[in-house]
Amino acid sequence: MNNIKTLFGKKIKELRKKQNYTQAKLAELVNVDNKHISCIESGKNFPSPDLISRFASALKVEPKDLFEFYYLEEPENLFREIISMMKLLNKDELSLTYKYIRTFLLK
Repeated sequence: MNNIKTLFGKKIKELRKKQNYTQAKLAELVNVDNKHISCIESGKNFPSPDLISRFASALKVEPKDLFEFYYLEEPENLFREIISMMKLLNKDELSLTYKYIRTFLLK
């Protein structure tokens, strides 16, 4: 499983690109050095709570949105987690889940 610094960095990079910001532009908006953005995006550094707030403002999201990165996990990690969750379902929930998955796969 990726660590939180790596996943957070991937999320910042994804949101930065979505806004069509360069690292330099984002650095300017949040008032840090360009190299600091690079270190955060690569998972080497983790921002302070104040910087997290500034990232959220600059990237036009809520701070909590910066921590929604489960989908950035490696596919094999996602698969393992899905299997673990499925084992907790009762028969009816498992049947319903099967129907949802089947709907997506048979488009």
